[in-house]
Amino acid sequence: LEDEEDIYNEEYQKEIFSNIEIHNKSIVNTKFDKCDLTTSTYENIYFEKTIFNNCDLSNINFIDCNFREIEFLNCKLIGANLNNCHTTKVTINNSLCKYINIVDTKTKELTIAKSDFTESNFYNVELQKTILDNNNFYSSEFLSTKLSGINFSNCNIEGIKLESKCLKGIIVNQFQAIDLAKLLGIEIHASV
Repeated sequence: LEDEEDIYNEEYQKEIFSNIEIHNKSIVNTKFDKCDLTTSTYENIYFEKTIFNNCDLSNINFIDCNFREIEFLNCKLIGANLNNCHTTKVTINNSLCKYINIVDTKTKELTIAKSDFTESNFYNVELQKTILDNNNFYSSEFLSTKLSGINFSNCNIEGIKLESKCLKGIIVNQFQAIDLAKLLGIEIHASV
């Protein structure tokens, strides 16, 4: 990966690409299957039509990257960092994303399903056309991130940390609404 300039139409299986730094290239129409990409840095990379399947991307750093039509399937992204990235049509499915940090990132058509984002941080993230399905956001933090129109109703948001300005327009179920009211300092008493 480091030696080639741009990567097109490749498939990597059970390869180890850990502890490397890659800068200024395109990775297009490529599949990574059961690869180890841990503790690496990808800076100013353009990813398009790329699939990560059963890969370990723990502690990876994506800096100033563009993701277009990307799938993360059954992956580990524990402690991953996305900083100043742009994503369009990205899917994260059945993945372990605990402690992930997403900062100054714009997303469009993001789909996250059956994934664990326990104690993750979202700071200044723009979420457009986001679909969430049965995810775990336990003790995650959303700061300077508008959640209007985002449907968390079938996700675990216990212990979630939000700024009150992020709450406007969020979609939750009745039990989640009670927990979120506590964040606003509202006490709810059952009627007798």
